[in-house]
Amino acid sequence: MDSFGNELLNQFLVKKSLLNNKKSGSIKDSKEFIKWAEIKIDEMHQWLKTHDFGEEKKEIEFFKEIKPRIFSILIFHKERIRLVSNVPSGKCLSLKFYEDELFKISQSQVADSKFYSYYKGLSTSFDVLYFTRKTKKCILETDSSLIGFDKRVSTCYDYKIATILANEELILYIENKIKKIKYKNKAKNKAVKKIFDIQSNLKWTGSKTELIELVYALHFANVINNGNSEIKDAARVLGKCFNMDITDNLYRTYKDIKNRKSSNSKFIQSLGDSFQKKLIEDNI
Repeated sequence: MDSFGNELLNQFLVKKSLLNNKKSGSIKDSKEFIKWAEIKIDEMHQWLKTHDFGEEKKEIEFFKEIKPRIFSILIFHKERIRLVSNVPSGKCLSLKFYEDELFKISQSQVADSKFYSYYKGLSTSFDVLYFTRKTKKCILETDSSLIGFDKRVSTCYDYKIATILANEELILYIENKIKKIKYKNKAKNKAVKKIFDIQSNLKWTGSKTELIELVYALHFANVINNGNSEIKDAARVLGKCFNMDITDNLYRTYKDIKNRKSSNSKFIQSLGDSFQKKLIEDNI
């Protein structure tokens, strides 16, 4: 193994270990790593442009084992930033988002199943073709994204292995995200059930429409879970507190409120007027 490649891989593995040990795992950490990694990879490319491995065995080892491991760490952190930046808010949407990402990874493996099986099956029969720079590849069999790439620093398939390795890390990362979402949902359901098990002595003496108007006002003001809760959850909890079921006609009532000819939010306004009146009276 060439000392340059070995040393560079060790540097990347140390960086990876340090990032894995960080509890925060922020986007900032990934961005800083990418900046560092791209400088190191540029150094590697400059080295490769003039380096002669001397033996096919050493060249294959570098492009099949060393370089893909280096690139896989970079690919993982770029993908991680993409996921964190694009995941939608809300448990249902975020769960679907991560599940869709898992499906995309599985589809990519199916699309390139021949090479995937070659690599995972530890085959070596085509290593000279796949992982040396001097072997002439047939342009008809080459991925279109590789046409015109610099043959001095890459082979046709080292990046494919890097993607496979990165995807393996991504699968673990995404599965962990899905577990956390499902755990939070389970914990939340237990908490809601606990609330529902408590019998309130309070009774709502206003109309059902007024209580629904209050629920929507609180929801749209983002004062319940910073706006990340479902409207039906808030309606169930408040309805339970005041011994009134308001979930059945929740959306239809909201539509009626929007279509009022007079003030849409007359109950909320009346609450403000009543509160202001009491404050004035107390100051007299």
